[in-house]
Amino acid sequence: MKVRFAASVVLAAGVVIGTAGCGFITPQGTARITQSTSFGVEGTVGDVHIRNAYLVAQGQQVALVATFVNKGESGQTVSIQPKASADDTKSLRVGDVDEGPTIIGPQQTLQWDDLKVAKGSLVPVFFTYGDKTGVTLNLPVLTGDFKVNSTLTPTPVPTETATPSATDTATPGATDTATPTPTPTP
Repeated sequence: MKVRFAASVVLAAGVVIGTAGCGFITPQGTARITQSTSFGVEGTVGDVHIRNAYLVAQGQQVALVATFVNKGESGQTVSIQPKASADDTKSLRVGDVDEGPTIIGPQQTLQWDDLKVAKGSLVPVFFTYGDKTGVTLNLPVLTGDFKVNSTLTPTPVPTETATPSATDTATPGATDTATPTPTPTP
């Protein structure tokens, strides 16, 4: 009877270890670095993490959509430069770890007004700050056609409208009237 009991305990322990052993050696999916869950791409420069970064285009105007998370103890000014616009670098202040993430999107915008990029393409954009080695991310170019992006399109640049000159304005009281022409009689 003791042998039977010992065999049952050993068998039960073997079953428990065999079925639960997978959980001991299999890596957990939640322990991995955050994966991109939307349209954009991710990258890191020093203590600043760039999350879900992409561009929304309307004509030649392009707006950046991204979340910046600074894990450092002091705020940083990040320089952002699309390779398609080598002379137009934008700066963005990203707060320290206590200030939380800096979100570029509906409330705070960052845009380029004359960037020639094709919708649906990938545009290399360089991110850096201070003396940190920067990172180039290939950001997808989307449009406001997606419902989620409809409020993220770039703000239109006002176009110059022609102001009427003094000669173009009508004189008050003056009206153009047609003069009747006589019809010939046969």
